[in-house]
Amino acid sequence: MSMQSKIKLSYDNWRFFPWANEFADTDPPVSEDGTFDGNWKRLIDVTKYEADKMALYRYHEYITVATQLAERLIEFPEVERIVLFGSLAKPPFRRRFKYKKRMYFHYPKDIDLALWLSSLENLDAMRQVLTMPLPPASQKARGIRESNMKLFVFDSHSSKYLGRVCHSNRCPHGGFECMCAWSGKPPYLKTTHDFVLHPDAISRISSQLLFERTPAKLIPASNLYADLPTLLPEELIEKVVDSKEVRIERIVSTGHTSPPGFWYDQAESEWVVVLRGEATLVFEDETRILKPGDYVLIPPHRKHRVHSTSMKEPTVWLAVFFGKEKRSVKKATKSKK
Repeated sequence: MSMQSKIKLSYDNWRFFPWANEFADTDPPVSEDGTFDGNWKRLIDVTKYEADKMALYRYHEYITVATQLAERLIEFPEVERIVLFGSLAKPPFRRRFKYKKRMYFHYPKDIDLALWLSSLENLDAMRQVLTMPLPPASQKARGIRESNMKLFVFDSHSSKYLGRVCHSNRCPHGGFECMCAWSGKPPYLKTTHDFVLHPDAISRISSQLLFERTPAKLIPASNLYADLPTLLPEELIEKVVDSKEVRIERIVSTGHTSPPGFWYDQAESEWVVVLRGEATLVFEDETRILKPGDYVLIPPHRKHRVHSTSMKEPTVWLAVFFGKEKRSVKKATKSKK
């Protein structure tokens, strides 16, 4: 009997609007606002086409492996944070293939994990974690190999991207890329020439936080302008107050924006003010340019996105979230003919 996973993926920010209407005559696996309830079996059962079922099953299996891999990695004390990003961190989406009459679900191929490390001493041991046999619950996830599991390394102090954990069984391996100038100097750290990990890839919109060594960390009770970084791979979000009634966050952006086509659609009210820098918020009916001191109240489900933030200096936001709506799921009934 396999042990139950301690790390679980949160589906709070998953939205299924484009194809939620497919479940009209079934017990829907998503709520009225398009939010997935986490029941993969029911989601697969109500999906019509066999190819789509296989793609969703693959999503579920890959996510299972990703969480189990994260559980192995948190045994290393230098692992401060683990984030799942890429297609697995976002709701399954359909795409059109050449010579196909209809759209099919995307088939995930990789497990991309971002690791924030306080030390690089155990990179070889982390590489060996990728080669360990999968637990019995995940042996059905065929096609997942060591090469499909990628660990992207960040410095936990500066959030600077350092490179990827190399899959070679010895360092240097002696291959051509080991002889290149951009091969990582620390053992088992691989860097790639001209490769840039775009900040949007691991933004809070397109990623899932799996582990934090100090969760729900509050910023020091000193100054909202303290310890401002000048370059971040993703937005820095720190909680100032966290309770059942209200959550206050300090958000630091360094040129970050919402991914193309993405809109926030929150179930809670948000009052946000720009304390430093500049940002542009886009709503469905207007655009707001926010400079220091400018604030806006965003009611629940008012769609909005971040069009731009200052590239010249860090943009510091203070966001207050309150009045979250209770989520309700209504079961659809079949019409009598």
